[in-house]
Amino acid sequence: MNSQLLKIKQNTIIYDDTLISEPDENLFDLEFWANDEETRLINKGRGKALLINCQGLPSVLKHYYRGGLVSNFLSETYLWQGKRNARSIKEFMVLQEMFQAGLPVPRPIAARVNRQGIFYTADLITSRIDNSSSMGDLLKKDCMSSDLWKNIGSCIASFHMKGFYHHDLNVENILIDSDQKVFLLDFDKAVQMDPSNSMAQKNINRLQRSLNKNFSNPSKSFPKPEWEILITEHSKQLNQD
Repeated sequence: MNSQLLKIKQNTIIYDDTLISEPDENLFDLEFWANDEETRLINKGRGKALLINCQGLPSVLKHYYRGGLVSNFLSETYLWQGKRNARSIKEFMVLQEMFQAGLPVPRPIAARVNRQGIFYTADLITSRIDNSSSMGDLLKKDCMSSDLWKNIGSCIASFHMKGFYHHDLNVENILIDSDQKVFLLDFDKAVQMDPSNSMAQKNINRLQRSLNKNFSNPSKSFPKPEWEILITEHSKQLNQD
């Protein structure tokens, strides 16, 4: 796996040259992909993503949108602080590190920042995990087995053991494929540091809040036994040495 940096007008592009060749700004243009009959738009969190075929690779194109109150004024623009601090490039680089470490994440393909004076917009292309559903979707369908709860706990622990911490771990950022393999998605603002029990617990607490929100309907009670399976497996993996 190797990455190259390319400058085209106001665009800075980083890409894996073992996956694609001759990238250009059209790869990140939503209107360009809209003309492709294989392209599919999906709602994803506070923004949208496109399912595309990037030079023969089933891929996902994500455009970065802000959250919180500031999104009312700057919905998709960020303050320029250098290309290495741009959201999409940082996520591309941390995904590369995770993928090379053997962690279950989508493989990063390319990222772009489009600078506009003191602001920029950002985009990221990653490999697509086909035949998969989010943890949130499976919970709605009541399709979560005890083994799957255990696998999720083990998956999260594998990141924590290598010092990777998700900024927003929730039921929509956990993906399960048809073979019951668990992946983590959306590592915007993710960091790597020395393994930390406190950081690991913050991640687990964030996921628990997401589950509480998912089960806020009085007709559905929080799955305490299943949650205990997840946190027990997570703790077991962290303490196995």
